[in-house]
Amino acid sequence: ILSSMYTDPDYRRMGIASELLKRVVQEAKDYGCGTIYITASDAGVKLYEAHGFKHNGNFMQYNF
Repeated sequence: ILSSMYTDPDYRRMGIASELLKRVVQEAKDYGCGTIYITASDAGVKLYEAHGFKHNGNFMQYNF
């Protein structure tokens, strides 16, 4: 479970969160994880959806 991810407002819309999320997904895949769960703020949901995460209750979920 990734508890949270935050980008300083001065650095948003620069691809930083997307790059970090790609690295988290790849790292989890490399370790053989089957699923990633992330708690998401309302602002973060679109980012996670754009990277293949789906809603699962209070979490966003990514299945390999």
